[in-house]
Amino acid sequence: LCCTELFFVEPGVKVNGAYDRDVLLMQNMLPVISFVFQQDSAPAHRVRDTVALLRRETAELIGPERWSANSPDLNPVD
Repeated sequence: LCCTELFFVEPGVKVNGAYDRDVLLMQNMLPVISFVFQQDSAPAHRVRDTVALLRRETAELIGPERWSANSPDLNPVD
């Protein structure tokens, strides 16, 4: 089992596609991961530019076309 550190968003910060891509992914997560990557269906995660970035930058991505519906029983991320 692989674990990384936790990344917290400061109170009051709006997490939109740009923040998700530029801060959370590029600055924090992508430099330290080397495994299959899947996000949930949050709007910031489904932005076309974010999905394109993950397809380019990760070794293996489970893309949004394969994400399950908004059911925590079916989605391993939730």
